[in-house]
Amino acid sequence: MAKLIKELKEQEGFSDSEKMIADFLLENYRGLAALSTRQLAKLTYTSSAAIVRFSQKMGFEGYTDFKIQFMAEMMQYVNQPRQEEGFTSKDTVRMIMDKVTHMEINALKDTHARLEPVCVVRAVEAIKSVTHLDFYATDDNYNIANLAASSFIMVDKSYSLTASLAQMYMMAAGSSKEHLSIFISRTGENRMLIDMARTIKSKGGRILLITSETDTTLSGLADILLPVASVKKLEELGPRIFLASAKYVVDIIFASLVAQKGISSVNHRDNWLKMHFYY
Repeated sequence: MAKLIKELKEQEGFSDSEKMIADFLLENYRGLAALSTRQLAKLTYTSSAAIVRFSQKMGFEGYTDFKIQFMAEMMQYVNQPRQEEGFTSKDTVRMIMDKVTHMEINALKDTHARLEPVCVVRAVEAIKSVTHLDFYATDDNYNIANLAASSFIMVDKSYSLTASLAQMYMMAAGSSKEHLSIFISRTGENRMLIDMARTIKSKGGRILLITSETDTTLSGLADILLPVASVKKLEELGPRIFLASAKYVVDIIFASLVAQKGISSVNHRDNWLKMHFYY
């Protein structure tokens, strides 16, 4: 991170009025070029003299010099968000907000780069070709499976989804070629999911896998692989970054299905639900 931006975010040794100025600058940098010293003072409930003193405290002769350098660093900073990863005990709430935002934006960008359109097309066609979808996911990944299931039903796809491992094993044992099994696994090495996938493959079933690891036991069993971004360490929000990326992939598949089915049909169903259930 640029030195000036870092100082404004950490606000070490800042008075209350200086913190107010720093917060305003970081939140409204896009419109700063047009603001005079007097205008900035009015917006930050300070004075022109306080703005000048603040600029000098940051190492500049005056507000104009400070503004030029700040805007230059800010433009570079917003275009290079990848520098903001990991958390420390010195982080302010604003720094944490920025880091989480950057992590999730980067996750979507990385997933977009990893996804091959041909694989998305294969996933969409596979879903369209079957009568029923079986979802396999555990822990937090179950929430993504639930989101996918509730979305796909809007395009006339029935599904089976359970949080019970025993019921998932039974579902795998009773799978058929008319079903598509959708697995969601960050590591691709969940032993129980691997057992289920092997059972499904032994019955001739097809597997669509959403995962962040492409060289795993589970990925080796998948017919269609959709790789998404994640990070390794918990302090980098590893599991949650995977969930954001997996949801992004689900949204792409759903949007593709909607586009092919026709938006008017989906809107009709959505309006019916709103009328009867007020969701």
